[in-house]
Amino acid sequence: MPSPTFIIELPIRVSDSESRTILRKFEFARQLHNATLGTALGQLQQLRQDSEWKKACQMSKGKQRSELFRKLDRKYQLSEYDLQAVIANHRQSSGRKAELGINETQKIATRVFQAVNRYMLGLGGRPRFKSLSRGLRSIEGKSNKTGLKFNIEKSVLSWCKHDYRVFIGPRDDYVQRALHSEDRGGFKKIKYCRLVRKTIKGKNRFYLQVVLEGQAPIKHIYASTSERLSIDPGPQTIAVFSEVWAGKIKVSPTAQVDEKRLRCIQRSMDRSLRKSNPDCYESDGTLRKGCVLKKTKGYEKRIQRLQECHRKAAATRRCEHGQLINLLLSMAGDIRVEKNQWKAFQRGHFGKSLGKSGISGFIERLKSKAESAGLKVTEVKPYKLKLSQYDPYTDQYRKKSLNERWHSLGESSEWIQRDVMSALLLQCADLEEEKHIPTEVIKTLEGVKQLLRDAGYVILKPSSNEESNPTFASEPKAVTPEKVRLEIFCGASDSYL
Repeated sequence: MPSPTFIIELPIRVSDSESRTILRKFEFARQLHNATLGTALGQLQQLRQDSEWKKACQMSKGKQRSELFRKLDRKYQLSEYDLQAVIANHRQSSGRKAELGINETQKIATRVFQAVNRYMLGLGGRPRFKSLSRGLRSIEGKSNKTGLKFNIEKSVLSWCKHDYRVFIGPRDDYVQRALHSEDRGGFKKIKYCRLVRKTIKGKNRFYLQVVLEGQAPIKHIYASTSERLSIDPGPQTIAVFSEVWAGKIKVSPTAQVDEKRLRCIQRSMDRSLRKSNPDCYESDGTLRKGCVLKKTKGYEKRIQRLQECHRKAAATRRCEHGQLINLLLSMAGDIRVEKNQWKAFQRGHFGKSLGKSGISGFIERLKSKAESAGLKVTEVKPYKLKLSQYDPYTDQYRKKSLNERWHSLGESSEWIQRDVMSALLLQCADLEEEKHIPTEVIKTLEGVKQLLRDAGYVILKPSSNEESNPTFASEPKAVTPEKVRLEIFCGASDSYL
């Protein structure tokens, strides 16, 4: 079992000449990656033409089938070690082996193997070659003894006979605690390092990701696993139910790209291309096939502005995800989440909404952070419980259309918001037996009904100007994580400060 691991990211201060040197190494790594990927795809094509491979595909799953596939992998040199030997030959014959160490080269081969293996097993699409304009974004080593070596005491990254200054904030308490051992008598063990290239405001910035052994320093105090919280995730919001708070929260309230500015940049880019390449367009305005487009310096600057817009939105989104995850884990250590098929949501009408909120990445990060903190996140499949269909008052299931936003509470004249009801059902469900406990649901609902009334999630009879049916009425807007934090830790009276 691998030892606990965590990562800290530190900026590298480089001069112009050092930046050019690092970029040359990244370009050499890109060329090695593409050469190895081309070899692997060629071997894979030959493998799929082999009659033994077709025979293995028709066999039933078992030891014989697996052994035949392994034999074919060895025959066509598609194992991880075979690709490492291939990239080592490319590095040796290039005449530039001094620019990149063998450990970093082998890690590139491992990356190629993982991509090709996913493609071969049908778990991913065909791997793509890295273009000159995009290039590789990271290079990593295998240990801190050769290749990328970081000296914590001197704050220096040594790589290929050159030293680079790494900035460690003297007042950054988290970084200081992360690097030093618990007794403060030395430093934690470094497993390996990763050099990352980022483009910020059109300029290359380099960062060192240090992979350390042990547990990350504690920044937040989380709840115990005896506290339970349930989540019904949607395209841009999550419905939350717990003992301390219930309602809907925005996943990424401010991480939105300025659509108007985005359209202006894209139209400007299109005009620039058409003006610089008048012979590359047909009379009807469509692009002529096979024509190579000339890109002006102004066009390149517009690309940088477009990339910067998306980079800022992604960085804000990740920050807000972390804040919401910390809030949820401080409320409960046992979290239940309804498992959704986000690919199906993308194929439907929610592609843009999922892109803006990043809800799938939020769920994955929530699971990862809970696991590292010793907490529990359970994903519940909706096929058995059918949260949106179940009525605890009648113990029956009824399918609802997507625009039915309210659920009737038995024979009373009260209605509850649909997503909050799903989170409540998940909170009270028996996951081992995969069934609902209607008495527990009704008892819990009666205890929190007044709080839900105050928040607008339980109302007497929703009305709508367009529909006479009350189930189609408008619902309360989701709140931001900051407002939830104020309501929980500062009291409801301070929630509007």
